[in-house]
Amino acid sequence: MTRDRSRHSGAIAAILLLLVAAASWGIEDPSADREPAVAPDAEIEAMTLRLLGMEGKLKESAHARKSADQARMEAERRLAEGTQEIERLNGEVQRLKEALLELEQALSERDQQLSDLDARRLSLTTAHEALERRFEALRARVPRQDGGTLDAEQARQAAREAYERLRETLSIPDPKRDANAEQAITDAETLLHRHQLALARVLDAQGAYRIRPSDSLALISSRCYGDSSRWRALFEANRHVLGDPNQLMPGVTLVVP
Repeated sequence: MTRDRSRHSGAIAAILLLLVAAASWGIEDPSADREPAVAPDAEIEAMTLRLLGMEGKLKESAHARKSADQARMEAERRLAEGTQEIERLNGEVQRLKEALLELEQALSERDQQLSDLDARRLSLTTAHEALERRFEALRARVPRQDGGTLDAEQARQAAREAYERLRETLSIPDPKRDANAEQAITDAETLLHRHQLALARVLDAQGAYRIRPSDSLALISSRCYGDSSRWRALFEANRHVLGDPNQLMPGVTLVVP
């Protein structure tokens, strides 16, 4: 700006010198055949004023240009700062996107874990319910004295059902029995024996006795009590498996009260 101002001042000074020289030439030429001109001093003054006005406009233009340059530089500075801020925000957005992806992955893994845990819980619940049912079924086969729920009527009914199963297996004639039939008879006798023992426990009886071939109630009474006359007590305690006191089925277990 200083260089421009010096250049303008030099140009104005040169113009003033030319005007002064021109005015001097006009005064020294006596042969000039024209009307007297305006006084050189007045013309120089007028030109000087015009030049000063032009210089003022040039100064104003230079000042305006300087202000425009400063405004442009300020705008460029702000633009650079804005660009840097945008780059910083873009980086922050990228980091947030990566963090969001990691969070979504973690949530997906957590959902899978929860799903696996729910499936495991359902499996354990099902197994627990099955164990509870099995436990209750076992308790139903255990006398109350031993912590179960089996009472006399339930024990007697279970023994009656086991007796009917034994009668059904024994209904097959001996010549037609094969190994499977013999095993079925053995299993039925064992099942009846177990239920009769449970009934004896519920009734707080003396024990149980499995009928042998050629046994009678009087003989069993003699063996268990030492008195054959107590056979009726055996019969009354085992009516659920005895239809006739004179017809005993070998393999049947009796409760000995």
